[in-house]
Amino acid sequence: MNPFTFLPVAATLPLAFALGRARLPLHPAWTARILATVAATATVSAVGTALFVAVNYAATLAPDAADRLPEWMLFGDDEPVPAVAGVPALLAFGYACAAASWVVLRSAVTTRRARRLSRGVLDSDVPVAFAVPGRRDGGVLVSRGLLGLLDGRELAVVFRHEESHLRHAHHRYLLVGALIGGIVPPLRPLGARLRLALERWADEDTATATGDRVLVARTIAKVALASAPGGGRGPGVLPGFTESQTVERVRALLGAPPPATAVTGPVALLGSGLTTGPLAAAALQLDQALGLPFL
Repeated sequence: MNPFTFLPVAATLPLAFALGRARLPLHPAWTARILATVAATATVSAVGTALFVAVNYAATLAPDAADRLPEWMLFGDDEPVPAVAGVPALLAFGYACAAASWVVLRSAVTTRRARRLSRGVLDSDVPVAFAVPGRRDGGVLVSRGLLGLLDGRELAVVFRHEESHLRHAHHRYLLVGALIGGIVPPLRPLGARLRLALERWADEDTATATGDRVLVARTIAKVALASAPGGGRGPGVLPGFTESQTVERVRALLGAPPPATAVTGPVALLGSGLTTGPLAAAALQLDQALGLPFL
């Protein structure tokens, strides 16, 4: 087996693991974009490598069937794939397919249900609000408890926050975070940090629109306290108003606005994309492209 086969996961998984525990000194919008990019490429690298090794292991077991496979799917050497690598790859790919199917199915079912409910007010005393994606049947879903808890200015904060989620399609970011957490469980902290970055992104959008950071912070704290303990947690695949680390969000809003990082953010995003995207994908077949005679 060529050691370059494992270069994509060697390049992406450690970076994804580190970013799940590090705080990027960037505006939340750029933080979210970088985390989503790394999560997506780490997911593709992990699944792609498992599939690649599994296919070549199957070709080792059935050499005649291997002749019908595209040449790019094979290592390009005559060394058989040992069971110690092939069997785990088969199991890992099967698990990844099952986990991804579950995440996508749960997301579709939850979104469909939320779209039906978004035509009215959620009949619940728990104060919650969610951004429901959809061009025709999407919108902001709020509960009866939320409407009774907040005054007009506070409700405007909630709607502006959820509209920011919808405008920037944050549900897609959340799906990427859910996929990496489901397929590679040790990387769940990356998904959690991505969710926090998305909430902070919407918080800052709302603070800019209202011009009152204290009002936004007070509204978040008020809803979170009324929802405790854990009463305001939502489906996990839709952006919710008090879904992630409200204490950290309130503290951030009571401080100075984050720097725009209009130059640093795009450069960091470009750097993360270059290191975890095209290079990792190209490395998947580097041995065949260059004809390197490794093991």
